[in-house]
Amino acid sequence: MSKLFVILGGALGLVLISIASGNGQSLVSPGDVTTPKSEPPAQPKLLVAIHYEALCPDSMYFIRRKLYDALKDYNWWPVTDLKLYPFGKAGFYNNTATGEMEVYCQHGHPECELNALHACIIETLDIQDSFNLIYCMLRSYSNQLDKCSKQLNLDVSKARECKGSRKTPDILAPYGKETLKLGISFVPTIVFENDFDPYEQSSIRYNFETHFCRQYLKKFNIKLPTCS
Repeated sequence: MSKLFVILGGALGLVLISIASGNGQSLVSPGDVTTPKSEPPAQPKLLVAIHYEALCPDSMYFIRRKLYDALKDYNWWPVTDLKLYPFGKAGFYNNTATGEMEVYCQHGHPECELNALHACIIETLDIQDSFNLIYCMLRSYSNQLDKCSKQLNLDVSKARECKGSRKTPDILAPYGKETLKLGISFVPTIVFENDFDPYEQSSIRYNFETHFCRQYLKKFNIKLPTCS
């Protein structure tokens, strides 16, 4: 009889172990579990919109000498939500002869075509690649897409397809919509967090770093390490 109890007791123990092991709960002591380290939270990004023109000397200077240096030297890419609008002081009109919408640009037809090419680059590449490519292209008043894309090892086939398959006014329409509603009087125009201040534009262009730091602190109550 005692042997029977031992056998039954052993069998019952095995059943209980089996149930405990198969109900989805870990049998490992909490102290033995290694918790994976969580990634540090991403820093918030300040929205910065640049309204510029492909053949505008002031646009070239600001993007190549101020904006590019700030993003690179201060490592501000991780904290910047950059938006580029290649339109400037352009406009649309209805061509009565054809009945189609046309676009005119401050520096003539070649600028409209380059603005549209920039727009296609922005649409088909990520923002950092787009910016680096446009930065390179703004060295010249002519189309430098071939040279710059090769130099940066970027595939621009989709940008070419965009430019070749669509009409320039159609490509520029969404960029014009955002720029025209501001009523800008100078190019480039820089807008932080969709809050356009026409009276501060000259100061922003020449003291971009100071204004960026000020706006970042105002928006997020965070002083960036590179802001003195």
